[in-house]
Amino acid sequence: MKRSPFPGLAGALWLVLASMLLEALCAALLQGLPGLGAAEEAALARLVANAALFSGLVAFLRLNYRELFHDSPAGVGATLGLTLLPVLALVPGLVVVEGWISQWLTTLVPLSAWEARAFTEMSQPVPGMLVMVCVLAPVLEEMLFRGVILRAFLQRYSRGVAIAHSAGVFGLAHMNLYQFVAAFTLGLLAGWLYERTRSLWPCIALHAGYNTSITLLEAGAADHAPDLVPVAPLATALLSAWFLKRWLQPAGAR
Repeated sequence: MKRSPFPGLAGALWLVLASMLLEALCAALLQGLPGLGAAEEAALARLVANAALFSGLVAFLRLNYRELFHDSPAGVGATLGLTLLPVLALVPGLVVVEGWISQWLTTLVPLSAWEARAFTEMSQPVPGMLVMVCVLAPVLEEMLFRGVILRAFLQRYSRGVAIAHSAGVFGLAHMNLYQFVAAFTLGLLAGWLYERTRSLWPCIALHAGYNTSITLLEAGAADHAPDLVPVAPLATALLSAWFLKRWLQPAGAR
């Protein structure tokens, strides 16, 4: 009997837990290194932990990093040439919608003092935190949640179920209600992009664009008008979504 691809849903949850435990272990080992602040230590811990995790996963799954990042007959340049601008154009509209959802959630379920402090620390524009949130998180999380987990789910489940399950696991990995909703929505979009392109590069672009935009907004480095309906970002996002749906065919249709 042919074995189902690893991981399934339970295996995906164990992988997320393993990633968190490895990161906590590395953070403990690296604590107190001279010349590093808390944010730099956290970024380095995440990098070392994920390097160890992916080294094991790539060997176990018999993949190479080229296949992990781009497993499509279309070249990387052609894929990015078609998707990069419309994917980035989705970001302002996504930020607006997520802002509305976040405002509704925090009104319904107010942040605890600990959560408010944690979110404030994450949005600090210090180099280590910017690298972790805007560079490391998009690359490493897309490698795990789309490159490994969704890749296997697409071989186990229908497309819709695979994308929804991977987005759910991605949301749960953030360990709080507020980020769960944002991560789940982002995971649905990134999952759809991966299913259509079989490439992590458009997913990384979307993830990095979203994280960077949120970081700049929360740090006060960008002006926005929450009391107005932002027609332009929403219209641009809808147009970009239409373009991507029109030109990106399902992987099985190629």
